[in-house]
Amino acid sequence: MARPTNNFDSVTMTIAVTPQIRMYLEDLTADGMYGCSPSEAARLLIGQAIEAKIKDGALNRRKFIVQNGDVLPVAGAA
Repeated sequence: MARPTNNFDSVTMTIAVTPQIRMYLEDLTADGMYGCSPSEAARLLIGQAIEAKIKDGALNRRKFIVQNGDVLPVAGAA
């Protein structure tokens, strides 16, 4: 199943992982449930971890707007 399209552009980040972590990410892509590349699996896992932190109260859900091509937090919302 293809992921839904973003309403805004993605931001590229570079992270370093151990060879073991890369192998786990490759394992997750074997059936396509976590995308088709280790990078996409990492992106999905990061998103799930952030959702979990919001749910358990460690993070507050933010609201965003797109203004002049930039993603900005809504003032007063957190």
